[in-house]
Amino acid sequence: MRQLVDREQELARLIEQRASAPSLVVMRGRRRVGKTFLLAHAFNGEDVVSYQADEQPRSVQLAAFASEAARLLPGSPPLSFDSWDAAFGFLGSPARARPLVVVIDEFQYACASEPALPSIVQRHWDAWDTQSTPICLVLSGSVLSFMEGLLSREAPLHGRASYRPTIGPLDYRDARELAPAGNSPQESIERYAVVGGTPQYQIWAGLGPLERVVRERILSKGAPLYEEPLTLVREEQNIRDPKSYFGVLAAIASGRTRNAQIGSLLESPSSNVAATLERLAELGYVQEKTPVSPNAKRSRGFWQLSDPFFRFWFRRVAPNRSRLDRGEIDSVWEQVAGDLDTYVGRIFEDVCRHWLAHFSDIEQARDATTIGSWWSRDGRHEIDIACADRKRYTLLGSCKWSRRLVGEDALDALLSSRDAIDGRAADASLALFARRGFTRSLRQRAAREGVRLVNAADLFEL
Repeated sequence: MRQLVDREQELARLIEQRASAPSLVVMRGRRRVGKTFLLAHAFNGEDVVSYQADEQPRSVQLAAFASEAARLLPGSPPLSFDSWDAAFGFLGSPARARPLVVVIDEFQYACASEPALPSIVQRHWDAWDTQSTPICLVLSGSVLSFMEGLLSREAPLHGRASYRPTIGPLDYRDARELAPAGNSPQESIERYAVVGGTPQYQIWAGLGPLERVVRERILSKGAPLYEEPLTLVREEQNIRDPKSYFGVLAAIASGRTRNAQIGSLLESPSSNVAATLERLAELGYVQEKTPVSPNAKRSRGFWQLSDPFFRFWFRRVAPNRSRLDRGEIDSVWEQVAGDLDTYVGRIFEDVCRHWLAHFSDIEQARDATTIGSWWSRDGRHEIDIACADRKRYTLLGSCKWSRRLVGEDALDALLSSRDAIDGRAADASLALFARRGFTRSLRQRAAREGVRLVNAADLFEL
């Protein structure tokens, strides 16, 4: 079994749930993030029933579930269930004799063919809980809003889950564990910017240098990542017109990041665009960014693709599908190589913000309630990193993914942008982030003025 990366806490909690049964786990996370892989690590042995639902009629799903459940009774006649009520009734019986784990993966598909399934689960779970039946039931799914809705105030399972983890992609540091061991910090950030933190994508990318990964695993027709975003969207539940979703994702990747811009490009009514964006946000494919402001009402911002690989794919693969289908990989790679630093620069900003939120020793970042970016309404000023508490801006920063050493002009520009904000930014600390490092004059000035300097290597330090 391959390496399990950055899931130690979730693994320990799942094992704990098994030991403290009766327990109910509701797990959610986008597809390909490793939910099934994690569950296989946590739960193994004879007393585990693991079933992965799919888009099949109820009778077919019940037959498949019965086949899995039959492993609890080796040598017995084949099992069959005429309802999910009967299936859960069977599970409660052998569980009384010995502890049992039941995993239903992609639970949303089972519910699509049996809408009453959450109520059926609730009725049996309440009986198991009352009788201290040693059963650990795990419901896992990739439609984030649906899985979260299972536990909402009006839902049958409200208040019953003993553990409700959300499994996300790996961050840039953990993604490095699945990359070539000899990669430098700069190479690790470049690979993360292209492949992202989805474990399956890192596995499909292989361990070659970035150029080989892009040419052989992404741009080559039939390669593992060549059609991955299209496949994912087509297979999502309740998406009847994938073309409209592809269009919105491509529009955002091309720089049309606001509802009106997307609607204009696609010649689609704003209501349709808004509904599509809402659905894509529910699935975890897009997110809305708004400027950071202390204790302010949420303002309208712009949309961006959540996953680095989706950003790369819709930026470079989607517009060139016809050429790539003809095998013109060399010319597309030339475009990728020529644009790579510009593209990685935006992901570098995300990486720096994540470092501030989770790994840095900068007090002004630790004390912040919000970490994001800021821009003026007229578009003349933009600050890559803005940290704020409820009263003021605590830290402002600029990120430079440049092959040259960053000089004093970057600090001057950041100071000018700070002045464009209101008085709540007057005392904000400053930080500069660089791909390589900083000129001697900037280092000396930063030491005098208390400006924090961080390079790519620093982002990976413990």
